[in-house]
Amino acid sequence: AQDMVRNMKPIYSLDTVKRPEDFPAWRAKVRAKLRELLQVPDPLPKVEFKLLKEEPRDGYRLRTYEFYPEPKLAVRMMMLVPDAAAEGKAKVPAMVSLPGSGASLESLAGEPDEYVCHFPARNRQSWFFAKMGIVGVALENPATAHNSVEGVNHFVCQAQFARLMTLAGRSNWGFVTTHVLETVAFLRSLPFVDAKRVGVAGMSLGCIPALYAAVLDEDIAAVIYNDFVSSWAANATSVTKRLGGSVDARRPYGFHKWFDDEPDLMAAVAPRPMIFAEGGSWKNCIEKVQRGYMLAGASRKLAIRYYEKYADPASRKYEDIDLHQAKGLTANDYLIFSNVDAGQHSFHPDVNLPWLAEVFFGKADFSPAFKKEIDDSVSAKPAW
Repeated sequence: AQDMVRNMKPIYSLDTVKRPEDFPAWRAKVRAKLRELLQVPDPLPKVEFKLLKEEPRDGYRLRTYEFYPEPKLAVRMMMLVPDAAAEGKAKVPAMVSLPGSGASLESLAGEPDEYVCHFPARNRQSWFFAKMGIVGVALENPATAHNSVEGVNHFVCQAQFARLMTLAGRSNWGFVTTHVLETVAFLRSLPFVDAKRVGVAGMSLGCIPALYAAVLDEDIAAVIYNDFVSSWAANATSVTKRLGGSVDARRPYGFHKWFDDEPDLMAAVAPRPMIFAEGGSWKNCIEKVQRGYMLAGASRKLAIRYYEKYADPASRKYEDIDLHQAKGLTANDYLIFSNVDAGQHSFHPDVNLPWLAEVFFGKADFSPAFKKEIDDSVSAKPAW
C-alpha cells in the first residue's frame, strides 16, 4: 500500500503546470475538485447568526454568537470587535481563527479557559487581532472542548466524530470548512468590516480548514498557516517504524488521487498573501508552493518563517531529502526531517502579527505596550 501511494502521480499536481499562463486554469480545477470532495455547497446556503451576548473589554467588544448551518446543529462563535468599529467610526479588516487540536474558543479570545492549551499567552489569536484593530473571530474544531465528551481525550472524540461522518457519507473537513466559509460570508455582510480584507488563520489542526477555505474562496485576502509545511502522503509512506494507533480518517477517500495534500493546495492559494510560521519540509513541499507563487507572479506574497531552532539555514540538514520517497522513519524522525521544534509548537505572534499588519495596513506600527505584550507572550512558560 505504501508503494502504491508513493508511486501515485496526482492528477492535479502542480507538476503538471509548465507555464505561468496555465496556472489560473489549474487553480480553477483544483478548487472545483476540492469543493466536490469536501461536499461544500455552491452557492453557500443563507445561515442565521444569532447574537447571544455582548460584553465590554479593554479596547474591544466581545460578542458571542450561535449560527445554525443545518437542522439540529448550533455552532458557537466569538467575535472581538475593536471599539472604533463597534461604534461605527471605521471599517476594519477581519480574521477568522481556528485553534489547535484540543483548544477552545476562549483560548483564542483570551478568556478564562478550562481546556488544554500548551501556550495560552501565545495562542490568543483573536485577542491579538482585536488589539491590532482587526475584528477577531474564533471558531472551534468539531468534537473539541465544549463539543467534546467530558472525561474523554479530545483525539478520541475527534476520531469518533470523523468515523460517524464517514458512516453518514459526509466529509469531516467539508463540515468545518463550510462553517468557516459561512462565517467569512457573514463578516462581509457587517457594516464595520472591510469586505475586501477578510482573512483566515489556523493554528496546528486549525490550519487545515483555514487552508481549504482559502482555496475555495478566492476573495479571502490573507492566510496565516501556523504549522509546518508537509504532505500527508509523504507522512503515510515514510513513517514505517513505531507506528501509533491513530489514523487520519478526516480526509475524503481518494484525496491523493487528485492532489498532494497539502503542498498542491497551498500553491492554489497564490497569488494571495500567505505566511508559513513554522517552516517545514523543503523538497517537493515548500519548494512546490514557492514554485506555484512564482508561476502566479507573486513570489513576494509568500512568507516563509522557521522555528528559532531552525532559523539558520545551516541548521536545516535535510533540505535535499524528498520525504515522499523516504522510508523507515519514526514519527519523531519525520518531525526532525521537517525542521520541527515540537516543544515550541504554538501560534507565533512575533512572526504573524507584523506580517499581517504589513498585508492589511502597509506597515507594522505597534505601540510600545503592544510590542511588550507580544514579547511577554513569546517568553511565557508553557502551561504544562
